[in-house]
Amino acid sequence: MTRSIALVATSLAACLLAACATSTPPPAPAAEAPPASFNQTLSGDALFEFGKSGIDNISPAGRAELDQLAARVRVLPAVDVVHVIGHSDRIGSAAGNVELSRKRAAAVRDYLAAAGVPADRITAVGRGSVEPVAACDGEKGQALITCLAPNRRVDVKVVAP
Repeated sequence: MTRSIALVATSLAACLLAACATSTPPPAPAAEAPPASFNQTLSGDALFEFGKSGIDNISPAGRAELDQLAARVRVLPAVDVVHVIGHSDRIGSAAGNVELSRKRAAAVRDYLAAAGVPADRITAVGRGSVEPVAACDGEKGQALITCLAPNRRVDVKVVAP
């Protein structure tokens, strides 16, 4: 009788091993969907050289960052609007800073459109130096230019349903 219990146990173990070996693994957890709306700040200095603003002036690193941004927008199921907002530092005239920030925003808009983001969904505005993120009181010359770098930026606000 002990022998038959051992035989049954061995057979049962063999069946269980065979069943485990042929069963399909549980499905992988579903990938989490990216959030629809998001904001991204792009360093103006990473995108453009100091004082430059044209689409031809976008640095290779800036192009890579814009390509990643465009890819992130393209995978969204729908996009209401992509706001591109250019900013400048306080160096120079107020009018010149608004124009520089406007041209940088337009260059980013044109780049994103060329990269497949729907052009009719992209707006571009320049805000000049009216929304600084760094004050840099007391700095002069190159130290001031370096300190004000965070103000030279392009904000992108993607609004999706």
